[in-house]
Amino acid sequence: MERDSTAQKKMKTLMFIIDLPFRFVFAFLGFTFLGWIGWVGIVLITLKLFGVIGWPWWVAALPLEYGVLYCLYMTIDGALYRAGFKKPGAYARFTATDEQIERAEFERTLRNLERERGKE
Repeated sequence: MERDSTAQKKMKTLMFIIDLPFRFVFAFLGFTFLGWIGWVGIVLITLKLFGVIGWPWWVAALPLEYGVLYCLYMTIDGALYRAGFKKPGAYARFTATDEQIERAEFERTLRNLERERGKE
């Protein structure tokens, strides 16, 4: 029974780690193609490619560079939340309903209880 629990924990941890790059890529694609900052970056890169603007590449790509940093931060922040190491942030509390916040706190409490049982 204990071996199954240990194997299950290892599998959950492995899936958690494997999931992170996919979350980052999907967040970055959403940032790039569904947000105005991403489209500004695409337009600036296109203008640079066609020689319309003479800016350095790093300046033309600045909106997309910001997107990479933002998505990396949000991926790490979400991973810490899903692992139960932090509470929902102020923005999440501001944009969520009371029911969503209560459900998130309940799920966090359950994760912490499972972690405590695993230590015993």
